[in-house]
Amino acid sequence: NSRDPLTSSNDFYRLRQYGLYGSIQLDYRRWAFLNITGRNDWSSTLPVDNNSYFYPSVTASVLLSEAFGWRSKAVNYLKIRGGWSQVGADANPYQLATVFTSETAFNGNPLQSSSTIGMNPNLKPEKTSSIEAGFEAAFWDNRLYLDFTYYKTDSRNQILKLATTAASGYTSQVRNAGHIRNRGYEIQLGAVPIQTSKGFRWNLDLNYGANSSKVVKLDDEGLITSYQLYSSGIQILASVSEAYGTLFGTSYVRDANGNVVVDANGLPKISTTNKTLGKFTPDWTGGISNTFSYRSLSLSFLIDASVGGSIFSNTNKTGKYTGVLANTLSGRDAEHGGLWYYTDAMGNNVRLPESPSYSVSSDGLYYAQVNGQSTRVYQDGIMVEGVTESGSKNEEVVSAEKYYHRIYSIAEANVYDASYVKLREVALSYRLPRLWTQKLHLQEASVTLTGRNLWTIYKSVTNIDPESALTTGNAQGVEAYSLPTTRSFGVNLSVKF
Repeated sequence: NSRDPLTSSNDFYRLRQYGLYGSIQLDYRRWAFLNITGRNDWSSTLPVDNNSYFYPSVTASVLLSEAFGWRSKAVNYLKIRGGWSQVGADANPYQLATVFTSETAFNGNPLQSSSTIGMNPNLKPEKTSSIEAGFEAAFWDNRLYLDFTYYKTDSRNQILKLATTAASGYTSQVRNAGHIRNRGYEIQLGAVPIQTSKGFRWNLDLNYGANSSKVVKLDDEGLITSYQLYSSGIQILASVSEAYGTLFGTSYVRDANGNVVVDANGLPKISTTNKTLGKFTPDWTGGISNTFSYRSLSLSFLIDASVGGSIFSNTNKTGKYTGVLANTLSGRDAEHGGLWYYTDAMGNNVRLPESPSYSVSSDGLYYAQVNGQSTRVYQDGIMVEGVTESGSKNEEVVSAEKYYHRIYSIAEANVYDASYVKLREVALSYRLPRLWTQKLHLQEASVTLTGRNLWTIYKSVTNIDPESALTTGNAQGVEAYSLPTTRSFGVNLSVKF
């Protein structure tokens, strides 16, 4: 059911793309390997004179344990590897020419309007170049395994819609722009700490990854310093010399010592200019998996973590404004730490030194004797921790409602650390005895009970799941009224004939 009438639209796009792919695989004595690939695409979404783009790759690896005869009981496997590759991409359809669209006729006369987006007849394909190097090693009858990878990717000539002044005739223009670099490393460590002759085995697997992104440039002339990826309550930007996906918005006004500055009414001041409030990419991610097996039984669990990064929460922003969240109880009455005060003839809030002896009117208002007169009093006072513009400690009392309404407009107040640690999965498996499977004419059969998203061990942000961003794309640093994350349980029966 919908309050408003449903509307629908239809879009029709035509795209033609041809591709040619080839590969060569070489090896020397089964310890040196070389793979070469090449692909060329032709796309109808690019200009006729520039619609062909070629992207190759080269990977090589050497098994040192085989090449130098290093295999032993202690050293089972040693391998180094490296690679270079390019990947190309075309544009969305109809990005080359600005055309007119038909509108509703005016006084019976045909009416057409031009697009507000300036198209580009000289588009080039996007190109992403990557290099990778790493090694793999296994020791002591494969009881210990290590895999390390370093990578760097550079994305250039990205096809973007850049905002321009409307005086140009367009509000945005399609351009090849941007050079974004990502570099990082990944480590995987596997071990079998315990293995007994009676059938007990403990497998331990660890993984760790860290990625650093940087916007190298947005245009060759250096005139564009930032590109807006998302905007609603907060901006997500790609800004030159900063991490890709920075959160940009209003902030608290602070003094030289970092103290929040309040206005004459005792409410936090809002910055007149936006500032960087974080980035949506984590500093590092990791996980630990344990599997315990004994004969036909196996128990495994996976814990993963994401550390660093920020998320802008609309749930907390709106929930604090409307007062529906439990963490807005603070200061709303004396029971929850609210200060007693009254409003004088000048409209100033004056704090009462102690809880007064009060009466309650028929419409629920509080009254107490102040300076010998019956005066309306309030118990929802908050004293914001901060300083005045002159640098003195804030002593003004404000109502909890006005305080939470003020921070609604401060993006910084609604940006949170997106770190978390979760018990991601637990699985219990039982392999049916061989005698049973033979009677059923099966090679093997097993039953597995699985639970996922069972426990958030740690998170910094309240009321939401830090993984519940709008998308996994450019708006992954924004959460908007997401539903609670669900736990799931399942039963799996696996048979082999």
